[in-house]
Amino acid sequence: MQWIRHGLTSVVVLTTLSYLGLAGHQVAAQDIVPQLTAPSPITPNNPTRPLITGIRLQGNAQTDETRIRSMIKSRVGREFDPEQIQSDVRRLAASGLFRDVQILTDKSAEGIYVTFQFEERPRIAYIKFLGNESVRDKTLLKKSEMKLEGTLNKYVIEEARLKLEDYYHTRGHGKATVQVVEGLNPEDKGVAFMIHEGPLARIGSTTFVGNSIATDARLKTQIKSKPGWFYVLNGELDKTQVEQDVDGLTAYYRSLGFFKAQINRIIKYSDSGKWAYVTFVIDEGPRYEVRNISFVGQTRFDSEQLFSQIKMERGEYFDQKKMTADVRAISDLYGSQGYIHADVKAEPRFLETPGTLDLVYDIREGDQYRVGNINVEITGDFPHTKHAVILNRMSLQPGDIIDITKIRDDERRIKASQLFVNEPHRGVTPSITVAPPELSDVETQVAERGGSQTYRGQSPNPNYQPQAYPPQQYAGQPVGYQSAPPQQLPPQQAVPQMSRYSQPIYREAAAPSPPQPYPTSVYSSVPSN
Repeated sequence: MQWIRHGLTSVVVLTTLSYLGLAGHQVAAQDIVPQLTAPSPITPNNPTRPLITGIRLQGNAQTDETRIRSMIKSRVGREFDPEQIQSDVRRLAASGLFRDVQILTDKSAEGIYVTFQFEERPRIAYIKFLGNESVRDKTLLKKSEMKLEGTLNKYVIEEARLKLEDYYHTRGHGKATVQVVEGLNPEDKGVAFMIHEGPLARIGSTTFVGNSIATDARLKTQIKSKPGWFYVLNGELDKTQVEQDVDGLTAYYRSLGFFKAQINRIIKYSDSGKWAYVTFVIDEGPRYEVRNISFVGQTRFDSEQLFSQIKMERGEYFDQKKMTADVRAISDLYGSQGYIHADVKAEPRFLETPGTLDLVYDIREGDQYRVGNINVEITGDFPHTKHAVILNRMSLQPGDIIDITKIRDDERRIKASQLFVNEPHRGVTPSITVAPPELSDVETQVAERGGSQTYRGQSPNPNYQPQAYPPQQYAGQPVGYQSAPPQQLPPQQAVPQMSRYSQPIYREAAAPSPPQPYPTSVYSSVPSN
């Protein structure tokens, strides 16, 4: 309380002193502080330019007024801006709908009335093609990309002419020419093209320049653009096919490790235009070597077992066929042990050093499966083959671990028995399929007898049920499920896991394995220069 009273006393003393000071120096304060004046009244902001009182359109007999006004940014009630008016004129002229756009203004006391005066381009009333013998008018109209009721624009017509010429050259008419005979004059109402097709060129020769790893004869097996039989049958020039051959040769070189190979083509015609000579110019570039091979994601097999299945070796040139065969061999190794859904992917990884790469096989093992029910379905006209005939040719029995290689051998054995129709070109072949029971009640073997699906003298039985062999002792579940049923596992040791078929699988908990590091190298997604 004493500190508060002291503060109040101080405030009173300071206020008194201030008042005395104000009284003593009142005259001086009047000399220092200027007198305040009344604020000046705010005047309204009047426009410095005249306003647009109206916008009129003249000369648009064919073009819709709404479409024109959507391209005009000037508005009634706004200031007249010459720069904005000129921007509107440029926008209207760039639309291609008008040959000329003029501006007329009418000044008055209220403002300026603006008039847009147009000279429209004539619309295309017809499109004609003259001289075309091998191509229909409908096809040429589609290739020209022109439409009726469009504007007669000489730039659009010239672009259509070039497209038609290129189309004929692509078809093999190397000497074809296209001319515009109507559509460029102001009085024209439509467009007409005069076409001189010329002869259809045949390939006289196909040569290669720059190839060192493969001979000309080997490269010709990779293309289709080559002379016909005795230069009479087939052999017509097709530029689209030539471009596809360029892509095919590029893929062939990359499959051999030439990842930077570049291929171009040169086509020359004879004076008569009947023969074309195709030359493929090849720049092979460096060939890549495999520096290291590694595996990622495997737990069932070690690296030595996987290396024994592949043919690609460290230090040799990359080969696409070998890599594909190695992927198939690793998949068969897993499939022979019941891992029928194992996913193996080969990934070449390019290094900073030019001409070298690392090959990594990424493995997703999946679950191990056993054989469940074996269902046999035989269809055709009066099927009479007993199911035992099929079952006796099977190498697997219910309860066995699925071996995908044995299933393929059994399928070949059934096809070779000549008991059933085997016509792959019609899609009618005996086949063996493996599927979990929740996807299909009839799952493994289907053998077709007879190409027709109708029965002679009777209708198909819609209530047909395949016979199951043997009783449902196994349900096609993974091995881990059958070796440890859920009712026998203690709750603290059962770790539920959902399979890809949304059916629970119970496994014994296992300690996580340490991650396997990648080989020490710097990778890049594309070959380095």
